[in-house]
Amino acid sequence: MKYGKTFILGVLNGVLFNLAEALVGGTTVLPTFVSSITTSKVLVGLSGTMGNAGWLMPQLVVANLIGHARHKKPVYVWAGAVRIAAIWGIALLVLRLAKSDSTPFVIAFFTLYSVYCLGAGVAGIPFMDIVGKAVPARRRGTFFGARLFFGGIAAALGGIFVRNILASRPFPESYAILFITASVIITLAIIAFCLVSEPEATVREPRMPFRRFLLKGPFLLKNVRSYRWLLIVRIMLGVWGMALPFYVIYARERLALEPAAVGVFLSIQMVGMILSNILWGALSNRIGNKIVLLLVSAVAILSPLIAILTNVVAPLRNTVGFGMVFFFLGFTLSGIRLGYANYMLDVSPEAERPTYLGFMHTFLAPVLLLSAVGGYMIEKTSYEVLFFTVLGAGLIALIFALQLEEPRRKKVP
Repeated sequence: MKYGKTFILGVLNGVLFNLAEALVGGTTVLPTFVSSITTSKVLVGLSGTMGNAGWLMPQLVVANLIGHARHKKPVYVWAGAVRIAAIWGIALLVLRLAKSDSTPFVIAFFTLYSVYCLGAGVAGIPFMDIVGKAVPARRRGTFFGARLFFGGIAAALGGIFVRNILASRPFPESYAILFITASVIITLAIIAFCLVSEPEATVREPRMPFRRFLLKGPFLLKNVRSYRWLLIVRIMLGVWGMALPFYVIYARERLALEPAAVGVFLSIQMVGMILSNILWGALSNRIGNKIVLLLVSAVAILSPLIAILTNVVAPLRNTVGFGMVFFFLGFTLSGIRLGYANYMLDVSPEAERPTYLGFMHTFLAPVLLLSAVGGYMIEKTSYEVLFFTVLGAGLIALIFALQLEEPRRKKVP
């Protein structure tokens, strides 16, 4: 098959990134590490969602700069080089400076991590465009599902590694090992996708002036119904995500669970991801991506609900019981990634795909920084207020997901 090389290398790229995410992930290891170097819940929350927000923020500018280009892979290569340099800088920083004065270390850490996350955002448009051109629509569910399914298996094994390292090595040596290992894996992941052959496709020529380009955002929201409803659903799921870094902190502070429980939670989350991808991939291929986003929005309410119930249900206060929070996080996060990415590709005309992606991701980027607000909310109120807030966001996402159309059943405007 013509897309076989892209399929294999793209899946390998996803598997490796999922494994790296397990080692320094925004829902488990990274918030725990940041909480060890600062008492600020705002910074803990920020660290947990900077990866997603950084991936989205630069994409509007990138879409305008490269939307007219027939080949977008060179941008991915350059952005990949920046990401590799930044993640290795973080690894060496943790190895050498984590025992030093915390304020300069925290500043240096967040600076390098910001560069890494923004580099991912620059790479995001060429990555999605290449996938959209190279992988047929009815195979994308399998493509993203395979990335998440096999990546989930790798990440579950990574959770065992995380548990053993955190249990056997002191701080900061334990985290230095995790960051160095993740840096090696991320380097291999980026190299893998750099080997993909990018097909040529129809493009918008010539490049549009940026001021006029900005007018396309209101046009899309007004005239493309599927695009508008998808934005609302994704915003609500972004609000739901502002609690992601705090479940593991809640387990440590409120439930007094041991640090090694982080690895257990990670493995449970990956099991949820693995099992759900069998469902999400099949639904995406055979029915469409509306049903995926609808079911994902329904499942999203379960994690905050379980966290709230720990106050009254004793069996939920141990590692296995509270692990159900992370099981449904894996279920939900994998569905968001697969369903949202595929729905976006379905509603985006090939010649305008960078534009559609760029505006959508720019609209979403500020929402995905709300975990900093979640940290402030905890400092001023309580964990329970945050969990009730994100539970409500999940319910609103479910209501608006019902309004989505199935783009495969109608002609894309």
